[in-house]
Amino acid sequence: MSYPAYSSDKERVWVIFDDKCNNISLDFFNQKVCDDYLSMLKSRGFEPQTISHWLNAATIKIDKQDDVDHLKEFDFIKEVRPVQNDWKLGTCDWLAPIYGEQQSAYVIKQLNTKKLMEEGVHGENIKIGVIDAGFWNAHKNEYLKSLFNNQQIKAYKDYFVENRSEKSFFNEKITGSDSHGTTVLRMIAGQHENMRYGLAHKSNFYLARTDHGDKENRTDEENWIAALEWMVDSLDIKLINSSLGYSIGFDSSKDNYKKHEMDGNTSMVTLAAEAAVKKGVLLVVSAGNEGENDRWRIVSAPADAKGVLSVGANNKNGQKASYSSIGPTYIDYVKPEVTCYSLFGTSFSAPVITGLAACLWEIAPSLTAQELKDVIIKSSSFYPYGNNYTGFGVPDAHKAMKILSTGEVQSDAIVIHSKENKKIKIDAIEEEHSMAIVFHKKDDFVVIRQEVVYLEKEKFRIRRVNNETSSTVWTGKRHFEIIWK
Repeated sequence: MSYPAYSSDKERVWVIFDDKCNNISLDFFNQKVCDDYLSMLKSRGFEPQTISHWLNAATIKIDKQDDVDHLKEFDFIKEVRPVQNDWKLGTCDWLAPIYGEQQSAYVIKQLNTKKLMEEGVHGENIKIGVIDAGFWNAHKNEYLKSLFNNQQIKAYKDYFVENRSEKSFFNEKITGSDSHGTTVLRMIAGQHENMRYGLAHKSNFYLARTDHGDKENRTDEENWIAALEWMVDSLDIKLINSSLGYSIGFDSSKDNYKKHEMDGNTSMVTLAAEAAVKKGVLLVVSAGNEGENDRWRIVSAPADAKGVLSVGANNKNGQKASYSSIGPTYIDYVKPEVTCYSLFGTSFSAPVITGLAACLWEIAPSLTAQELKDVIIKSSSFYPYGNNYTGFGVPDAHKAMKILSTGEVQSDAIVIHSKENKKIKIDAIEEEHSMAIVFHKKDDFVVIRQEVVYLEKEKFRIRRVNNETSSTVWTGKRHFEIIWK
């Protein structure tokens, strides 16, 4: 049993239990926290605040260091972790301006959604959960009015203001981040007249505000986990978007994560995310916006969870957006898995993919969440050659539809083996960009550097300069995979 040391008089902690009343059934995640353990905590004056059945844990308040000594008397407690550490959203892009029409139109085009729209696929009757920082004025947003007029907002919950009325939830702005969720919702389902700014404007939505915004602390994590369990266990939601992330930059530097903790197995939100995946949920999360921060650069929690679908951002040329977080080099799986265009942060690329997922699930409702995730990845531009900058690339809606109808997966990669040469020339074709994006990799997916190569006499010249093992080349139309070794 491990116990932290506390320096302040009042702390909020997670108490993680050793078992569930010695119940070792294989259906662990569907069992509740042991009532006897909760009762014993209450008998000693520790009133449980948030109870997580998935993580077999509860939060309590302790008044002083003596309380930690009392907790040691309970042999059913496995671990105690601090809660009240200051957290920030992994992305600060709720401060960004609302997406313009050009932005939304481009990302819809980038995903090759023409066939999807022609066939009238809109994510109809798919239940989507959105965990975010606030939905202020969503009902007044011209791109979201149809959701309210058609009663597609089915439920909402505010984890900072108890018993909040519908009018208050959408009308009252409490913090500077309260419109973040509104923009996220628009990127999933926005539509106005005959224009679509999100792909799933006929889905049903369940909203949770878990992040305070001004008072950034670990209560946000607690709320996030509670909202996730509410959506999955109480509402049976299988598709959830969360454009929140947790890494560094907290008000108190002692609360910052360490890079090695983004390992898919450490943070409480990551563990909760993996539990949701095991319960059949497709959880789509933003990768994070720390790509330019030399102190961090990597994805934030819960984007490090292996089972979730983490989404990065790129620009119109296919280059990784400079701010978009990359996958850690010490894990054995690709993060992020996919990317798409976003001007203002990965918070607004993740919901685009959530909208696509809803449409594909409408087409093939019998798919499991894992199967749907696989289809999205296998439809992407670089599959099966992923990297830790842009994952497997940009999903292609038309290709995904073909996979669903035929079951066949075809890679568009043109593979070039060049063990002897250190330079490759690629002839350009019509309608191709005047530049190519090159991801030079030191192994299967870890990028050494990202490079822009311009046309020279109608050829792209790719050079091996850092002992790369392979290089992914995107010309705007074609994907080349150069194998140097």
